[in-house]
Amino acid sequence: MFKLKTIITCILCSFLLLSGSACSVRLADLSVISTRNINLDRQDLDKLPQAKRVVGKDSVFIFLFIPFGRPVLEDAIDDALDKADGDIMIDAVIHMHSWWFLVGQNTMQVKGTVVKTREG
Repeated sequence: MFKLKTIITCILCSFLLLSGSACSVRLADLSVISTRNINLDRQDLDKLPQAKRVVGKDSVFIFLFIPFGRPVLEDAIDDALDKADGDIMIDAVIHMHSWWFLVGQNTMQVKGTVVKTREG
């Protein structure tokens, strides 16, 4: 009886550990990235207004094993550019984060320095 109870407890603990998981993957390090039309012909990015460590995200919900969409990098970049009112990101790092325990979330995240190249 004691042995059966121990086996069931081990199986239950293993199931809980496997079902409640998270993952984070670094996808890319980029020098310059943007989703906007910009002209850098006569621009010195170091002299333009900058906002450092801006984070943009795009997330989708997961229920059981069913994702309700896919996170989009372009939406994460637009989120970061909108937060800092800029046009271009420099020194950007892109991550993909996921977690799940019956419900969950997939997130595309971009973090970097946002530069405003346009006047007004």
